[in-house]
Amino acid sequence: MPVVVRALALFSALELVFGVPAAAQTPAQIEAEPIVKLQAGETPVQGECLTQEELDLIAGLRALRRPTVGVEGDGDDQAPFNPQYFVGTWEVEGVLPESPLGEASEFYGTEVVQHVGACAYEGLLQATTVDGDVTIASRMFYDRGASYLVRIEDDSRGVEFVKIGRVGGDAGGYFSHFWEAAPVMSQGQQVRLTGRTFMLSPFRYEVRGRISVDGGPFVNFGTVRWERVGEDSP
Repeated sequence: MPVVVRALALFSALELVFGVPAAAQTPAQIEAEPIVKLQAGETPVQGECLTQEELDLIAGLRALRRPTVGVEGDGDDQAPFNPQYFVGTWEVEGVLPESPLGEASEFYGTEVVQHVGACAYEGLLQATTVDGDVTIASRMFYDRGASYLVRIEDDSRGVEFVKIGRVGGDAGGYFSHFWEAAPVMSQGQQVRLTGRTFMLSPFRYEVRGRISVDGGPFVNFGTVRWERVGEDSP
């Protein structure tokens, strides 16, 4: 293919992907885009956990057409985690090994999460296992300053898990909640859970769990995946 034709094809592809004429900015202009920083202030936003300044930072980073610049070079600030991510309807599926919580089984169902005010959320997960139906009512609380998330799960199998840990992210926009839960008793045995909730994309996340029984070593407790249903990302 001649060079000019290839160039025109590339420009057309860029127009399709970005929705603006590819010739609108040269590579030099793209590289010269201003550094994106979190502005001073704590302006509350109705129906949101994050402040207007934090939401503006996220929007500014998403609008960039250049690679982000690391903060070590006085570059772009990293986007904060927005717990509004969890709001919506999710299809849930995974496989759990045998434990004091039940037989080894597929685990599948639906969870609906809603914002209840400030940085508080609640959800209801209705799932099916080989032992029967399971309902997990959850409450989530996020500390913006400490990037700390608490998820309290009231499980119909007769236990309540309090999962506590920090949410960390990277420049690629991926976030993980590294959590531990206080021990609970189930079927006469002490159960401890720990794990990682990995936000893979706006439409998908998964929980990779580990379990300890009666003080034993932590072992794999399966992976359960959430897929967003019928709506755009937050």
